[in-house]
Amino acid sequence: MKRRTLIVLVIILLFGSFAGYAFRSALNPYVSFAAAAETSRTVQVSGSLDYDSISFDATRNLLTFHLTDESGTTAKVVYNGAKPNNLEHATSVVVAGRFEDGTFLASRMLVKCPSKYTDGKGS
Repeated sequence: MKRRTLIVLVIILLFGSFAGYAFRSALNPYVSFAAAAETSRTVQVSGSLDYDSISFDATRNLLTFHLTDESGTTAKVVYNGAKPNNLEHATSVVVAGRFEDGTFLASRMLVKCPSKYTDGKGS
């Protein structure tokens, strides 16, 4: 009986350790571009889009733009994926990725747009 209990506890501890590690590695903290440049981990940066800098190469499926983070630092962002339909209406953009050679390579992108459910008066 005690051996069985010990085996069950070891299995539970192993599973808990694995779950904790998987959860921690899935977290992407929000940081500034300056902090993102100092780490090799995948991080998230939120900021405002420079609409004049948007360039999309449909043949390579490559979206390039400049994003200014909340501390005022602007960086070039390259996203390899489809251009979101509502990008030109974005109030802010969140990119997840990492810096490489002075460019932020985004693996995921979230476009935050004004709600279509507002009545036009801000409510």
